[in-house]
Amino acid sequence: MHWVAQISANLLRDEELVDLIAAAGGKWIFIGMESIDPANLADVKKGFNKPGEYAVVLDRLARRNVFAITSFIFGMDNDTPGVAERTLKEIRTWPPGLPIFGLMTPLPATPLYKRLEAAGRLTRPKHWQEFIPFAMAHTPLKMSIDEAHNEVRIGWASSYSPEAIEKAVDSLNHKPLGYRINIFIARLCFRGIYFPQMGRLAWLKSILENRRTIFKLIRQGFAGGLHAAVPLVTTEPVAEQRH
Repeated sequence: MHWVAQISANLLRDEELVDLIAAAGGKWIFIGMESIDPANLADVKKGFNKPGEYAVVLDRLARRNVFAITSFIFGMDNDTPGVAERTLKEIRTWPPGLPIFGLMTPLPATPLYKRLEAAGRLTRPKHWQEFIPFAMAHTPLKMSIDEAHNEVRIGWASSYSPEAIEKAVDSLNHKPLGYRINIFIARLCFRGIYFPQMGRLAWLKSILENRRTIFKLIRQGFAGGLHAAVPLVTTEPVAEQRH
């Protein structure tokens, strides 16, 4: 049975644990990386995350055909305009995965909420009563709200454009076809977390935009035999999207 789990990056230093994940059928690991800035991580009490180790951890997983859903938060106190591109520059050096981007959100009764409330930085003090996806509820320290929103848009647009999807698929050309189909389907589904993609027309548009990669996979399938690919495809990333 194939499965997805959420694990802190620091635990994946353990080679034996990664071996056991792969042997047990783990295919995707969700990692809350949050930031590539150590100052941001220390500020949110996640100093155990070491950005310098991210590439090593992801390579360790990829060597065992386990890939990562990497989560990043923009709008932290040390973030400035350009944080998306700085983060994407790092992501492009890693094995292909599913990067996702969100905004710092102060939840009620947390130390973060109390600190921002005391500083007068909350812009929507009851934001949970009127949920708006990908909208900040406080003023960031080193950028404006609009700039933070734009950084998230850049992250999603750069990671889930047809060109980025094709590059992710092509980076697995040394793997059996099933892995390329897997990352392709997962990227199309995860794209819908940010971009409206619920209707048939939206899906048709997305498929048309990615037709080059689709035709490439079809040609590779006929050349190598589709039967070798089918068992490797998993729908877990779709379930992760629904949550």
